Amino acid sequence: MDYIVVQYNKHKQLIIKEYSRKEFIAVCSDLLYRPKKIFVGLGDFLEIGDYNQLLDAIFYDEESSIIENFLDEVNRKLSGKGQIPFSFLKLAVYYPDYLLKDVPTQCAYTVGAKTRLFPGACHFMNFMKQYDPSILTAIPYELAIEIIRRVELDDNHLVATEYKKTTGQKNIELYAGDIEQFISGERKIIEIEKYMAQTNTKEEDVLYVGRGESSVITFSKINSIAFNPSDAIIPLSHITVYGSSLESLLVLFNDSKEINKFLLSDIGEHILPSLIVLSDVKEKPKEIIELEKKHRRLQANIIGQRIEHGTESYTTLKRDIELSLSAYPFNFQAIKDMVRSRLEKFKINPQGFVDEICAIAQKRYQSWGM
Repeated sequence: MDYIVVQYNKHKQLIIKEYSRKEFIAVCSDLLYRPKKIFVGLGDFLEIGDYNQLLDAIFYDEESSIIENFLDEVNRKLSGKGQIPFSFLKLAVYYPDYLLKDVPTQCAYTVGAKTRLFPGACHFMNFMKQYDPSILTAIPYELAIEIIRRVELDDNHLVATEYKKTTGQKNIELYAGDIEQFISGERKIIEIEKYMAQTNTKEEDVLYVGRGESSVITFSKINSIAFNPSDAIIPLSHITVYGSSLESLLVLFNDSKEINKFLLSDIGEHILPSLIVLSDVKEKPKEIIELEKKHRRLQANIIGQRIEHGTESYTTLKRDIELSLSAYPFNFQAIKDMVRSRLEKFKINPQGFVDEICAIAQKRYQSWGM
């Protein structure tokens, strides 16, 4: 198998080279200036997005995905106009005010502890610890903290969205609706710039690694590596990597005998990226973008097979979570009934429901002075 490196320089010259496995590993080790600090995305990067489906399926029903699709479509348009960040409708209004309001926070902790990690997440993050990683995520804290604990990081490495909380009967902590802080879009940039100012760190010494649409602004302003990115990210990232495991990224951090040995092993052969693109220009030509999309489709197929055959099934996860929640000192069925009843108006008037969420989002976002 040949491995491809594409370079598009500031003079808009396109260079495409194919390498053997050993040559590719050697070449890639020199492509990245080693940072002192890395910032890492969580949603759809360290984890595969199970939390999204699980929350909806457990507390409402499978039809709730229709709500999120509506919200994402509307939010994508609003985000493109610079009105609110991507995922704000869903993670800063729908979740805290509709899906999780009056729900015990323990439910979110339980889902976070079960949701499946992205292939290679633990191994990749183990090597990233030398770069003092900080996880930046729009996912609510109670979900996020359980996910990053499974890659052996703690609260000191996490900056997440936080929802308001209250205390109910039997001193059970509940979500109260509304949010304390939201970490996405320019909020990620603010956190990175805050760190740089406090530590007197130069721009070239920080690096962001992720893939989701919520990081569009981050990719456009900060040194970054995008892993199998969405269409919105492809034109913006300085480096894009297409692989079937987060371990694929290790070719760029290959400065130790341990990493090099792993990449040259039989296992390493199956996780090497098929394509790496370096671009000094934000707007790439169509030729490069089409090549990237082709490799993204290739890797998505492999990732899907790995997830399906290598871990617990989604159905098993859902059942395990429901069994766990049934053992807690609150009436889990009553909570489900409450949420289902609250969301029934979506079925009656979908557009009115989305308009209501949009109105809250606009007001909430503007109240922060952004």
